[in-house]
Amino acid sequence: MMIKYCLAPLFLLSLLVCDWVGPSAVWIFFFSFSAFVIIGDTLFGNDRVQFQNAENKLNPILYFILPLLFVKLFNITLLGVNDSQSIIAKIVSTDTLFLSWQRSYTNLDLLGIILSSGLLIGGIGTVVGHELVHRKKNSLGFKVSNWLLAITWDPAFGIEHVHGHHKNVATYNDPESARRGEGVYSFIFRSTVGTLKNAWNWESERLAQKGISTVSFQNQMIQVYIRSAIITGLISLGGSISIVVYFGSVVWAKILLETVNYLEHYGLVRIPGTVIEPKHSWNSNHRISSYILFNLTRHSAHHEKGTLPFWKLDAYKNAPMLPYGYLTMVYFILLLPWKYRSIMEEKLLDWDTRYASEDELKLIGQLKK
Repeated sequence: MMIKYCLAPLFLLSLLVCDWVGPSAVWIFFFSFSAFVIIGDTLFGNDRVQFQNAENKLNPILYFILPLLFVKLFNITLLGVNDSQSIIAKIVSTDTLFLSWQRSYTNLDLLGIILSSGLLIGGIGTVVGHELVHRKKNSLGFKVSNWLLAITWDPAFGIEHVHGHHKNVATYNDPESARRGEGVYSFIFRSTVGTLKNAWNWESERLAQKGISTVSFQNQMIQVYIRSAIITGLISLGGSISIVVYFGSVVWAKILLETVNYLEHYGLVRIPGTVIEPKHSWNSNHRISSYILFNLTRHSAHHEKGTLPFWKLDAYKNAPMLPYGYLTMVYFILLLPWKYRSIMEEKLLDWDTRYASEDELKLIGQLKK
């Protein structure tokens, strides 16, 4: 049943309704969404279903995420209607809006809006952007991906992910692969800086081969940054409160993205230049995470065949498996990182025994020195 992949847009629609009801509803959404995913992954087992020839039914679901997120950004802009200094207050009357915008906001209210917005911008928007960035350049999917990544000011992710991460995964050449014993917060910094550097260098080399200056409108990073600036300019109509909430949501979404990067390859090693196998990614077939994240959880298959659309990915049973669902792992990593590393030490010992090649074991020994 392909309808299961409608969970993501349904949750986005639910958040939009909560925006209109008020901040208390937004907090309820944040905790309810988290509980649903975590408990659902625990109770409802695994999903291993694949589909063929599903483009016409499943691609529209992916594309629908972008307009939903634009409505979400419009809601953030409307937070400024009570700010007499904002442009939106001069354009829109609170008499025409729902009750939720006819009030002032406490810092706790704004925190709830940031956490819930960033959770779905990163957990759904960036995930769909990741799925579509693998589509052919200049296709509708690729263009939608660029706009989704523009929302989070992150064009480097799409470029480095396709041209760097999928080539260098599980090696020290990959900024998006977490090393054994590496803390999540130091990883977030290293991955962010490394991704920016590598993406810019890749674009520079690509343009240089065509005799085009790096600083030009042909630069894909600059193209997305222009989109980001347009989005930010429109949100700034809501004044300072809208800008703070928007960038707070963007930062939270980025933290979530990098935490997912962290868990997907933590501690795994591969000899540079060797074949990328399912064993070089932590896999998960948890049902609810798979539905909402469009099978990003089937990460072993994604790295084995990066161009396959999400509905065709194999749900490997014998790949290295994460102990819990994605959101459980994310909260575990961010709130109890030392406990997470303790759990994963056992998983890595098992990986060394069951999956590592002789050369990979030698490399692990060298890295420990």
